[in-house]
Amino acid sequence: MTEQPDQIAIKIPQAGVAVTEGTIAEWFVADGATIEAGEPLYRMETEKVEMDVESPASGVVHILGPAGETYPVGHDIGYIDPR
Repeated sequence: MTEQPDQIAIKIPQAGVAVTEGTIAEWFVADGATIEAGEPLYRMETEKVEMDVESPASGVVHILGPAGETYPVGHDIGYIDPR
């Protein structure tokens, strides 16, 4: 994904020292929905942990990585167009 200067990337977070990838178990918002910073955005699962990931910013969510897929830590799975 090529980020525009005003877009905020949604990435797979580092959930532990040995964690190298995460699976998007569920998106809590639909593509094109509006979200506030700090609201739950998606649920991520790894071999050892399941966690809800909060939105890094307020704005319109654009999903690039569908639920059920596994991605490496740091991978862009979407972006937010801030208001």
